[in-house]
Amino acid sequence: MSFFELVEEEVRRFSSGGVSTDGFRISLAESAKAELGVESNRAGSPYRPLTVTDLAGGSFLIRWSDGMVSRGALSRTGRDGIREVLESACEGRYDDPDAAIFAEACEPVDVPLFSDDTAAVAEGRSPEALPDLLAVLTDLKEEHGAEVLDASGRASRARRRVVTSGGFAGEAESTVFGWSFALDSLVWDGHESREVPGADEVGMLARLTAADYEGLREPAGETPRGEMDVLLHPRVAESFFGTFLYPNLSGAAVANGRSRFTADDFREGRRVFREDLGISVRPHVPMSVGAFGFTDEGVCSREFELIDGGRLTTPTLSLKYARRLEMSPASLPAAVEGLHFSLNGEIDREAALAGGEVVLVHSVMGLHTQDAVRGEYSVLAPQGVLYRDGKAMGRVTATLNGSFFEDLSSADLRLVGFPGFAGPGLLVRMTLT
Repeated sequence: MSFFELVEEEVRRFSSGGVSTDGFRISLAESAKAELGVESNRAGSPYRPLTVTDLAGGSFLIRWSDGMVSRGALSRTGRDGIREVLESACEGRYDDPDAAIFAEACEPVDVPLFSDDTAAVAEGRSPEALPDLLAVLTDLKEEHGAEVLDASGRASRARRRVVTSGGFAGEAESTVFGWSFALDSLVWDGHESREVPGADEVGMLARLTAADYEGLREPAGETPRGEMDVLLHPRVAESFFGTFLYPNLSGAAVANGRSRFTADDFREGRRVFREDLGISVRPHVPMSVGAFGFTDEGVCSREFELIDGGRLTTPTLSLKYARRLEMSPASLPAAVEGLHFSLNGEIDREAALAGGEVVLVHSVMGLHTQDAVRGEYSVLAPQGVLYRDGKAMGRVTATLNGSFFEDLSSADLRLVGFPGFAGPGLLVRMTLT
């Protein structure tokens, strides 16, 4: 009997002290992962050795026959271990009627998420892929004359199963291959895909980022101050969205009065941003790392608009908060690749850097301390590159000041495409101090 089957059997049959299982949700995964790193130019050092792991575990939600509920976590264990966890969960049960919702049967979209080649790396059957990847990045270090390379390559394979007493049963296999690198701690980049990337693809993407390394090696001299154009790298833009916008779209925050927006704002389609800004969830793109067929609650994924024409359409909602707000469940993907951004006048990176003075920002510090509801920010950009008419002038350090919600409403806002990134960069006017 598999671990999945064993857990389901024990949850269904569990009874203790006159209390038994009345409803349940089980979300489990079995996974394998291989990883190899370079630490200070040394591949497979004691700090970044080749590691291959094999894990199993997940979570459960149970409604008991007395109406109380319990949540808990499980790792791979035998029948006795599962019973001990359930016994402890039953003893700690609590009242939360809104939580005891179990997804009914639905038919998930069959989205391809699995690569045999990536699975072979994850399971240790094709170990050469990781050293080959790191060799490409080592060549890049030599090519640019960098002193220190830190890098990693990793592959994972997972089989996930979600089953509920409401009738949902779904299973999916997926793979992810990821890699990242840093040169002299000045510039960092990383990418993920479902399939093992070729050496040419890794080299092309890494060289695009390494080009900014050249601009970071020497200071630009005088740092510009005052209001000017700032280009947020897609990873930084993603962090801004994750700090300010997505928390305010959370159904839990909306229902509990901790969001900038109210439930009526969504019901009425209130316009809060530029009228041509759109953000939608696209979870069914084959082999996208942002694709998924169903959630850990057993809700089938669907396409929907988060922001449509600058207007609010729906918060992101678990089953619990969908019930409270009387709306349909809606889930964000785990990666930005599952989102689609639209805005009139999108430009590419080269065009964004071509006009006048622009600071390209690869990283910021202090976002976690900002007030998500107010949306105002004052964060340090320790390693920006000053561009003047498309030419890199050198490294600058500045504090970025502004309001992200005003940025998303500004006529100056531009979405900027970066090769190799699904999410956009953002060209915005900010005040530098």
